[in-house]
Amino acid sequence: MSAAARSAATASVHTIDAALPFADALAAGVLARHGDAPERLADIRILLPTRRAARSLREAFLRQSGGRAPHLGRPAPVGDGHEGELLFPAAPAPALDTEIPPAIDGLERLALLSRLVLARAQRQGAEDWGVSTPAQAAALAGELARLLDSLQIEDVSIDRLQGLVPDRYADHWRLTLDFLKILSQNWPDILRDRGAIDPAERRNRLLRRQARQWRENPPGFPVIAAGSTGSIPATRELLATIAGLPQGAVVLPGLDRRLSDAQWAALDQPHPQYGLRELLAALGIDRAQVADWPAPGVAGGSPARVAMWSQALQPPLEGIAADPAPG
Repeated sequence: MSAAARSAATASVHTIDAALPFADALAAGVLARHGDAPERLADIRILLPTRRAARSLREAFLRQSGGRAPHLGRPAPVGDGHEGELLFPAAPAPALDTEIPPAIDGLERLALLSRLVLARAQRQGAEDWGVSTPAQAAALAGELARLLDSLQIEDVSIDRLQGLVPDRYADHWRLTLDFLKILSQNWPDILRDRGAIDPAERRNRLLRRQARQWRENPPGFPVIAAGSTGSIPATRELLATIAGLPQGAVVLPGLDRRLSDAQWAALDQPHPQYGLRELLAALGIDRAQVADWPAPGVAGGSPARVAMWSQALQPPLEGIAADPAPG
């Protein structure tokens, strides 16, 4: 990211404190920014993690506008994980629609993987795998599908699994790795024959296509991405693009400023703030540079309770010289 883009992103990244109701605070801030021009509210694109978040925001706008139901553009779930979906409008160029194949149907994928599982188990020894019936094959196929989704969401090639096992465990893992060749060898050919791709891969491509379109042709309307932690690489790329747009804004959920710098640096993956730290690092933005999202008139919960949870989740600092917490 260039220095100019980083400066624009810094001014575009905000957070809503965990003590505030997120949807109401977001709605109040949108109305505070754009409510003086109601005709522009319909042009605003608001991207949220899930359908549920989009419904909550619509209800929050009703509350914050006194039941007047402002005319808003449809909030779009961007699918930050398995629960959400992409609801971006179709690309204006038909060629762009054909460059991304459709996603294979979930039931069809399970049936095809089940056949592959059963066939390979029979070749390698059904007793070793505990797979001798279609039901058992379907259960294992479901696990393979979830593994495939997880790898694709994280942009990890299935081929890397072959190198994860130390030599001293080669005999123990040989059958497992051979079994996983269903995904690395058989499955890509099946998808290619059907002109389809996996759902997680399609989501990644749609997110990156939208990011590319907005980088090349910045929209003439406000775009607000709210509530996402950017835990998926493709989502993180889209958020970085939005932060750099002339009318873009990224609103983070509950960035914890109570953690000391040492604790912030020591966060590991299970911690709820880890994704936010990685997103800010990708944007080249320091935690102290993130502004508060305006939320006029929105009453918050107990700051003491939020501080208690922050303290309870503080990472251990073994061997790290702790610096005092900010504020």
